[in-house]
Amino acid sequence: MTDCSSMTRVSVNLMAAAMCMFAAGCGANGEPYQALPVPASKSAIYIYRPYTVLSAEAVPMITCGHESIELYPGGYYSFIEESGPITCGVATDASAVRNFDAHPGEEYFIREDVASALQGGRTQLTVVSSAVGHDEIANCRLQGIKH
Repeated sequence: MTDCSSMTRVSVNLMAAAMCMFAAGCGANGEPYQALPVPASKSAIYIYRPYTVLSAEAVPMITCGHESIELYPGGYYSFIEESGPITCGVATDASAVRNFDAHPGEEYFIREDVASALQGGRTQLTVVSSAVGHDEIANCRLQGIKH
């Protein structure tokens, strides 16, 4: 039999480890965010997924423009795209589609929010302003499993 003090120690150690992981923002590994140089005739697209503990289990496939990727929490992926109409969507959720017009020389930020399984597991894509995007993506790491 185990005694209560050793079980309490294990519980406290597990809680401490979980809190450290939460505070450190564990998630995607890779290089810190760096802005792309935007060619005058094309657009820069950034897709990012802020780190949240409860969404760690789901990694949906996202297609945006001509790129298809999977992002882990705390990850981002960037690419240069021809200007014009852009469609971004989630393979597992036909209602999670965003359309926008990309203008030459501009950058666009698409935030991916994935609800936990307890919250239904839905994925939402939101086109955010450059100011919000630069702020929120600052803690993300370059990553994404490109397909």
